[in-house]
Amino acid sequence: MKKIKIKKIQMCKHIFTPIAHRGGTEVAFENTFEAFADAYALGYRWLETDVQISKDGVLYAIHDNNLKRVVGININIDQLNSDDLDQILISGKHRIPRLDLLLRNFCDVTFNLDAKNINAAKALVNLINSDKSFQNLCLGSFSHKTINYIREFLRRDLPTSFSRLEVFWLVLDIKFNKEAKYNASYLQIPKSYLGYKLVSKKLLDYCKKNGIKVHVWTINERNEMKNLIGMGVDGIMTDNCRTLLDVTKEYKVVDKKIVLDPFLIN
Repeated sequence: MKKIKIKKIQMCKHIFTPIAHRGGTEVAFENTFEAFADAYALGYRWLETDVQISKDGVLYAIHDNNLKRVVGININIDQLNSDDLDQILISGKHRIPRLDLLLRNFCDVTFNLDAKNINAAKALVNLINSDKSFQNLCLGSFSHKTINYIREFLRRDLPTSFSRLEVFWLVLDIKFNKEAKYNASYLQIPKSYLGYKLVSKKLLDYCKKNGIKVHVWTINERNEMKNLIGMGVDGIMTDNCRTLLDVTKEYKVVDKKIVLDPFLIN
């Protein structure tokens, strides 16, 4: 596997964070090394991916728990050992990447890791606790039980995103003008959910006041990107990395030296 060359750049203040959702899908299948390499070459320094676990406890960057959609094989990830998973090719050419190799190859980016189940979360916590070189991470899960496990057993301070239940609590706090303390620092949400509009000026003002960064997923249309950036969201996750790159250049909201919430335009 080809190793990515790392550029040394200076940290500075966050303005807006473009995020490659599953590495993007413009040149390669989602969540493959080639997809992440393309986003990296474009300048993305915040990459989002999902974490599943094999039968023998190895973590992989893949969204679905079943391989049916990805390679046409109706079997779950946790029913296969890593030796078998390593031999599977997506579209006849892309391997499913092991998470630790992905983190080591792109070691100067922030990885947004979504643990898809409690077993994946336990293995992820063990991996991070055992290797201090894994630094720039934002950890999340839709499951409240899973994200709470990560927060409880992780032996260092890493940012986490809101679980689905915590998003519900936050929305209620905003609705009833209630002040509260939150365990998460990143609110990563769709524009709307089950017909309810989530992203609003009121939500953004509340989150800004409480030090919560708002990332919206998965936005692939140019006009939606423009509208959300205009509203003041802190980041957008997209499959269309080039489109978002063009929009951020238009708005001139991306600081070329950003590394802490990392993004670099060459």
